[in-house]
Amino acid sequence: MSEKLAMTFQLNTIDHLGVKLYSSFPPVIAELVSNAYDADAKKVEVIIDYQNKEVIVSDDGHGMTRNDLNTNFLVIGRNRRIDTSNGYSRILKRKVTGRKGLGKLAVFGIAETIIISSTCENYKNTFKMNYDDIKDNSDKQVYYPEPIDDNIPVKEGNGTVITIKNLKVDAITDIATLSESLSSKFKFFDADFQVTITNSNDSQSTLVTNELYYNRIQKEFEWHFPKDFESEIKDSIYLNWLMEKGVNGHIITQKTPLQQKHKGFIIYSRKKLVQENTFFNERSNDNFHSYVTGNFTIDFIEDLNEDYISTDRRSLLWDQHKDLKLLKDNLDKLINKINNEWRKSRKEKKETAIEELIPKDFYNDVNPPERKILQNFQNQLANNIETEDEALKVVEIMNSLKNQFHFEYFKTYVSELNDAEITVENMSKISNDWEKIELHEMSKIAVGRIETINRFEKFIKENASETKYIQPFLEKFPWILDPRMTTFDREVTYSKILKEVFPDDELEESNRRIDFVCSNVNGTVHIIELKRPNIKLSLKELHQAVDYSRFLSEKRTEISDIKTFLVSDNITMAPTDKKLYDSLHQTGTLIIRTYSDMLEQAKSYHKQFIDMLDEIKKTKEGL
Repeated sequence: MSEKLAMTFQLNTIDHLGVKLYSSFPPVIAELVSNAYDADAKKVEVIIDYQNKEVIVSDDGHGMTRNDLNTNFLVIGRNRRIDTSNGYSRILKRKVTGRKGLGKLAVFGIAETIIISSTCENYKNTFKMNYDDIKDNSDKQVYYPEPIDDNIPVKEGNGTVITIKNLKVDAITDIATLSESLSSKFKFFDADFQVTITNSNDSQSTLVTNELYYNRIQKEFEWHFPKDFESEIKDSIYLNWLMEKGVNGHIITQKTPLQQKHKGFIIYSRKKLVQENTFFNERSNDNFHSYVTGNFTIDFIEDLNEDYISTDRRSLLWDQHKDLKLLKDNLDKLINKINNEWRKSRKEKKETAIEELIPKDFYNDVNPPERKILQNFQNQLANNIETEDEALKVVEIMNSLKNQFHFEYFKTYVSELNDAEITVENMSKISNDWEKIELHEMSKIAVGRIETINRFEKFIKENASETKYIQPFLEKFPWILDPRMTTFDREVTYSKILKEVFPDDELEESNRRIDFVCSNVNGTVHIIELKRPNIKLSLKELHQAVDYSRFLSEKRTEISDIKTFLVSDNITMAPTDKKLYDSLHQTGTLIIRTYSDMLEQAKSYHKQFIDMLDEIKKTKEGL
């Protein structure tokens, strides 16, 4: 009779390296898949019965004889690499991924019972292990699994089937998430090693691939080491060190921030994860870390004489070997280099997107100081947006800022912002807030103008002194004369010349004109002569106005354009005089205005503005 199958153990070993270490579903399945790879399997099937909480993991590897089971599988802590051909698998000479001989204990972290069935060289051995039974034998420190098939002859291919029963986990991981988890833990999935996961309840299946873990990432930029750095390696000590150590890497950035589980870099050794997502400088907290992911394959880690991987196989003991310390430092330098390239490429991409949307003539009508301010805004906002897809938002802000630059206070305020304050959110808020302020202020201005119009109407009705009241009033509020005149720049020189050539004492007392009022607005000189409201205009006044314009035009060649206004409320003229005025008016030489017309025009122009503001206010209140 064959020797009994037996496992020698200490209960605390099983508790700490099985139950306590593997408390979730994916790591347990990962250990069984890893064992199948080391057993030279080419196909592995993971079948999950979610309703009955049972899992079957089968492989077509070389299987185990009864002796293999007793001397290898049931030995806790056996170093497979020392015992088997210098760390290579028996047939396919794969680099063995397992090391500590603890994987078989992983199952007891999620289940009470497992059944192991292995066929090798036409003999099958099957046995059951129960965690409660193991604990009951803890005083003897030896456990005899329950035999089911005792070295029976079969006509079956080699392989191993592990059935996990009585799962203790409340929710078994779905096959999509489990597949992605396995994809992150290994890099050995290919045509020579295929793993399929099936939901037996709905027959849905998925094939695990090396790329599956990164499939959901929207790649923006990517780098391969050492391929993309060949021209720089010879001149870089750290890049050359990484290449000589056989380091291979794939670095990926996404357009938008990554999910937390994808941030950082996975390190594989012998195609198995030895370091979960990490960065290589704990003090670093760069924005780049939210966008970058990838992996490095570094086989020398597992080739070191000692094991520098944590018991749960999820992290490296970086500080316990000089080569690991140097590896970490050099990987950090490589990632910093890629960080700089990423920032430059991303900035160029966003700037190009903005330049394609912003009007070609956007800066044509902007003076140099304002152009400098606006271009700085454009550059800072380009840095602030996540992707080029947000370029339109920047262009909208730029248009708003430019339109508001005619307000000196606004221009002064935003030009004093520091670069950190020039964000899409902040500039959008400033622009929107200013539009509200602008609307409110313009409403106040409009109301103020209505009050000004009422004062002017009072002057006319009371026949106020044109010299004492009307003239200074129109100098202060020239828009009453013409709504387009917002400023009044008195030209003392021109007024003085006209007074010297056309003295007041040549006119009758009753028709003596008010002091000449001249202004220079946008290169156009305005000659404005105010008559008393009851003075009737005649041919003489018309000729005088024309003489003023002609004289300045001839004597002051620097003047590009002259407009002459006559203002009176009595414009009844003889037919001959009227004919002359019509001719002068058509050429733009002379414009006659009445105080009444000016008053009505000002009321009409600003009343419409007030009405419009009222409508806007009502609309906003209704939103």
